[in-house]
Amino acid sequence: MLYQSIDGILSNLAMERHAKYRKYPSMIPLKTLDKCGYVTTFPQNIYLVSEIPHQSDILQKIKKTGDVESNLRQSQYALSPAVCFHCYEELAGQTLEHPVILTALGTCYRHEATWRLGNQRLNEFSMREVVLIGTPDFVESERNWWVDCIWKLFGDLGLTGRIETANDPFYFSDDAAKAQHQQMANMKYELVVEVDGGTQTFSIASFNNIREALCKPFRITDAADKPLHSGCIAFGIDRWVFSLLKKYGEDPGKWQPHIAEMMRFS
Repeated sequence: MLYQSIDGILSNLAMERHAKYRKYPSMIPLKTLDKCGYVTTFPQNIYLVSEIPHQSDILQKIKKTGDVESNLRQSQYALSPAVCFHCYEELAGQTLEHPVILTALGTCYRHEATWRLGNQRLNEFSMREVVLIGTPDFVESERNWWVDCIWKLFGDLGLTGRIETANDPFYFSDDAAKAQHQQMANMKYELVVEVDGGTQTFSIASFNNIREALCKPFRITDAADKPLHSGCIAFGIDRWVFSLLKKYGEDPGKWQPHIAEMMRFS
């Protein structure tokens, strides 16, 4: 129920901004990830999808031997590492006369190094994302609204932490120049929560303004055929749940009344 309550709050905020609901599949075409630059930037994080060919000789061989691995082939799909990439594929090649806001809840998959995994970093996790597409002023003003609104929600829930300028932690070391540019340009803000008295800190939301970076390759343009700007507000639902449980414990009956009310436990 805590999971649904948190996503319900975020979903309602998206509705306030007149977002359009979407539901996307767990798989995404590799060509879409490549167009996003994800294949060349984050190859270590991709879960590829294999398949067994619909060929009678191969199927009979597997039935006789049980040997699946040597008969697999790579499909044209991967498990989706982020919800927002689907939005750009949906709008590819379109000319937009008005700003667009899309929101979707999805399961994301990233092949993390074993030593990085833990309570707040998973190979499979849930994300609520809000994608903004429009003029530069629209994207930046909308992002600022979300920063202010989520910071207030964060405080109302009694959580402690900070909003900071950040670069994407998935960049390789030889992409330092790209990460530095991202940080200097204030393209990415993160909401960082502190738990266990500040001994653990991690991001639970990000607020990204990526300018033309994805609208350009997907040819999402304005009436003058110029690439629009876009941004993405992303929430790690599992991390919000983990943060609240660490803060207040696993028994909602012992939570402060106003927090329980916000989470619809009373």
